[in-house]
Amino acid sequence: MNIEKYNVFIDEQKDYFHQNLQPNFKWNWSDSSWSGGTIGSGWLLSRSGKTHFTFDTIKKLKGIENNIIEPIFQEFIKSVLILSYRKSNSKASPQKLYAEFLILKRWYSALYAEKIESIHPCHLSTLILNKSFEILAENSSKTNLPDHAGTYLRLQEMLNHYAFTEQPLEFSQKYLYINRQNRTPNAKKTKALIDQLELDENDLDKEKLISIRTFINIVSLISLCETNGEKIVLNLLLLLIVTGLRSTEAILLKTDALIKQPILDPVTKEHLTLDGKKQYTLGIQYHGAKGAGFRIHWVEPLSANLVETIFQSVLGLTEEYREHLYYIRSKNCSDFLPKTIDEIGEDYVEVDDLIGNVFGVKDTYRGRAGQRDVVIKTLKNIPVFKETKSGQGIERYYLKHDINFFIKGLANYGSEYPIDHVFNYEGKMEKIAYEDLLFIHEFRSATLQRAFINKTNIIPLNGMLINSFFGNSLSRSVFEKYNLLENETEHSKLTSHIPRHNINTFLALSGLAEHLQAMLMGRVDIKQNQYYQHLALKQRKVTASLLEKHELALYGNDKQELKPDYPIDSIKHDGLMYFSEKLDLENNLKMNLQTFDSKNEVASYVKESFFDEYFQDIAESEVDQEI
Repeated sequence: MNIEKYNVFIDEQKDYFHQNLQPNFKWNWSDSSWSGGTIGSGWLLSRSGKTHFTFDTIKKLKGIENNIIEPIFQEFIKSVLILSYRKSNSKASPQKLYAEFLILKRWYSALYAEKIESIHPCHLSTLILNKSFEILAENSSKTNLPDHAGTYLRLQEMLNHYAFTEQPLEFSQKYLYINRQNRTPNAKKTKALIDQLELDENDLDKEKLISIRTFINIVSLISLCETNGEKIVLNLLLLLIVTGLRSTEAILLKTDALIKQPILDPVTKEHLTLDGKKQYTLGIQYHGAKGAGFRIHWVEPLSANLVETIFQSVLGLTEEYREHLYYIRSKNCSDFLPKTIDEIGEDYVEVDDLIGNVFGVKDTYRGRAGQRDVVIKTLKNIPVFKETKSGQGIERYYLKHDINFFIKGLANYGSEYPIDHVFNYEGKMEKIAYEDLLFIHEFRSATLQRAFINKTNIIPLNGMLINSFFGNSLSRSVFEKYNLLENETEHSKLTSHIPRHNINTFLALSGLAEHLQAMLMGRVDIKQNQYYQHLALKQRKVTASLLEKHELALYGNDKQELKPDYPIDSIKHDGLMYFSEKLDLENNLKMNLQTFDSKNEVASYVKESFFDEYFQDIAESEVDQEI
């Protein structure tokens, strides 16, 4: 064993941890577990997901038995995760590190199965990696195997650099894309992957697209949604459909995210107008995920008005929430009681004072008495200050201090930054005030199973809430609430990522170059386009099946190339040219020979052709408008 080299590896990662990561991290090097995602801190804090890095045990890992991990291997796993984080320029997400963490546990299990006298990371070998991968392949979806193999290769490369294993690791399970058929490049890659993994194309997840019925149901929700919470989440979905942003990116949009740049005349540099309206290019500034950085998504021109409407609608729906947050911040978060409660002179409040100010009770509960009962049950663990008889009822009073204590116990309001969204973005800690975020809501206002809202706890939306709202959990969805069906027996449902997946698949179908796909979708990794090609392949097969066999035979020879006829060759062949009475000789010749040299010449041709039969419908429309 190369113990010296191994110790150098461990010490290097330990030093990096203590010097660079520990200051902002809740947990210590010696702790047996760390947490990541929304429950993490420092370098393991992210804006979505929850991950638990339990280093001392193996539990519920498919294909391997539960086990205890020896301390020396625990230290090794921690060191590998830190090295991976460093090599990513401090941009690796907790979810990515967790995937590597699970692979390292599988390596330990395979090493343990060898019944070596003392388990040590230096004993890792190609054989151990291969055995662990075989078990993983038997207990994992075949579509995920390329990702797993990539993780193995990435970890192997990092460890080989330090050369502490007895022999270099040479795991070589690669899932290459093989060109076997005369398909478009994207389809070839996808078909090769499917053939290699022995997949049934009919089993591919085609539910990742929005069906026509679901789309119609989404449109129906625009008029059906009743509460502010429902309308806010729906507006977020509409924005995802229009832009293709990730939900985690949309959640972090700020109120001033929109930017408008005037469209200038290239010659005069004056602001262009159309039908008397000045023309703008609309962009959305956002925190790009997966290393994309802070960037601008330029909105498709036809969608610009809709995007502006969505922003205006959400700002209107959340205006009251922002005023409350401004008020709480003006008190330096000394307490979280709303202004209406602070204006009550006494130190105590009656239940009726809380309804509509601290708690919102939906119309499900009839009358004031029903609403009072709900509030009283909610405050069952809060001491009652006093009770007095009032006619046939009883007035129940609570101390303001106790109500504030109740509020602090909800939605992370007892944390160091109760009304700020703090997250790790590309290695740096970012903090955004809740009132500056576009998509905020009252706690539980988008939870459809409950008829109770905590009005004082204003928080951002999150992925789990969005997916639950649209039917991807056991909770009641908005489609169920309004009885919007996908078919005779099932309600519609979708995840927050499906709108983006829809656009990705459309771009893959269109045959657009991969670097352009990545640019349009705000991606840094071009290779990620391959994940959407399996859906494109399915659609291409449908199109290809419409062709007759004799048509396909035309493409039997790979070397055969279809060459278009150039205009001048066509004229030579048939001796015909079309002349329009509305065009002069020059434009007639250029039209037939397709020899327009500039935009101005094209514009001149279109202008002169306007009343020709080419543009007869438009011409008639213009004449009607003048009349």
